[in-house]
Amino acid sequence: MNRHYISAIFALLTFGFSGCNTKSLEIDTQILQEKIYDPGATKYEGLRQSTVLYFDQSTCMMKLYRDASRVFIALRPQLGQYCDTMQLMQGSKLETIALSRGSNRVSEALERIDSDVPFTDIRGVIFRICNDDQQAVLITDCESWFDTEQQSRRNLDFEAYMSEPFRNWLRRGHSIYIIVEPYQERWQGRMFDKKRFYFLFTNDYMAAPITHFLSEIEPFLRDGTCKLFKMTNADISTKREGEMVDGNLDFEFTNLNGFDYIEIDNKWSDIRKYIMMLEKYGEPTGDEPVPLIRNLFFNEGNNYNVTDVTIEATNMTEKYLSIDCDAASNLKLDCEDIKPKAVNMSEGFLLDKNALQKRELKVFLTDKIFDYLTDDFGGNLIRLDFVIKDVEIKPFQPDMFTWQSLFGNGEAICVSQSIVNALRDTEVVPHRAANRRVIHTIFLKTEKYKQ
Repeated sequence: MNRHYISAIFALLTFGFSGCNTKSLEIDTQILQEKIYDPGATKYEGLRQSTVLYFDQSTCMMKLYRDASRVFIALRPQLGQYCDTMQLMQGSKLETIALSRGSNRVSEALERIDSDVPFTDIRGVIFRICNDDQQAVLITDCESWFDTEQQSRRNLDFEAYMSEPFRNWLRRGHSIYIIVEPYQERWQGRMFDKKRFYFLFTNDYMAAPITHFLSEIEPFLRDGTCKLFKMTNADISTKREGEMVDGNLDFEFTNLNGFDYIEIDNKWSDIRKYIMMLEKYGEPTGDEPVPLIRNLFFNEGNNYNVTDVTIEATNMTEKYLSIDCDAASNLKLDCEDIKPKAVNMSEGFLLDKNALQKRELKVFLTDKIFDYLTDDFGGNLIRLDFVIKDVEIKPFQPDMFTWQSLFGNGEAICVSQSIVNALRDTEVVPHRAANRRVIHTIFLKTEKYKQ
């Protein structure tokens, strides 16, 4: 066999081999959504679309005091429309009343209340609410009593007895809205400055959260009759203000449920030249690099200021192909032979810390990225997670939630200190809570790269 014939066969085989690998990586966004992004996990634990009204049958809600409350008068007509069940809190007991939107059962129940039932177990009710899986409205003065067979009854004004249930509710991604209304109550011949609380236990991501009727108290918030405070760790979000990818590149952008998907059609040589401002052999061209991702901003929440964010990048190509057998077959690969590995490539990306001070998530590339790219699979699928690294609790006025205790010298701190404890809890603060750390995710599909 002559030398030219052998060369021709070699060339043909080489062409055939390379032809098997000319197909590009194809991504099915449905597979990305259901099996790659965050399968089985949710931003919050769901609540049933039902609401229980808990009404404290103590002095604070006797006819004399509730009829003088402009806030309660404004909310009262809506309680029967938004709540499904009413629980009258009578000391340590609960009386259950089924509500109907076609009748006025809330008013009927209130009109027959003519006596104060003392020593209400508010603590037990809040634990009940926060361990349940439905929305709740609680109207009370928060004067709780603890009573067991082993221990005589004691008042809990000076104990942060709501800390644990609040923590459990927030940890699940839910929210607590607190309307605070000052009022005066006579006790043992003296007038005391007290607070009436309207707690709304809900989730902002539900189809119909009970916060719809907060519009009823807007006039009273404006004139200072009452105040509103919200507790949650699930409201830090992102928004786009323009094209996210530099205009020098050809790309397609898709917003999916919880993340963005971007396909960049340019070769890595173009990205190196026009984004990273590097010459062929990695030397700087002299121009300033430009961000690959820009115009992505984060919104801080009601309770936390975000002080630092980091970016976690992962090459998901092989993991994706091990799941999407059609995409693997298109590349002449068997998905069962592919190891489902995901490679940390965070050092290939850099967040602009100066832009971060303006709440912008501006992403640059470093030359380390080329250590993690491959040409084995017709492209690269890269996951970018923007992760909260540190937060500060926003200051609030604790005296908004305190009142002059009737049962001891000083201010009752049970509500204010419970709020502080819950917001500081290690399972609640966003940079430590498992399902709260990532505030945004982008999947980048890029061309293959050969070292």
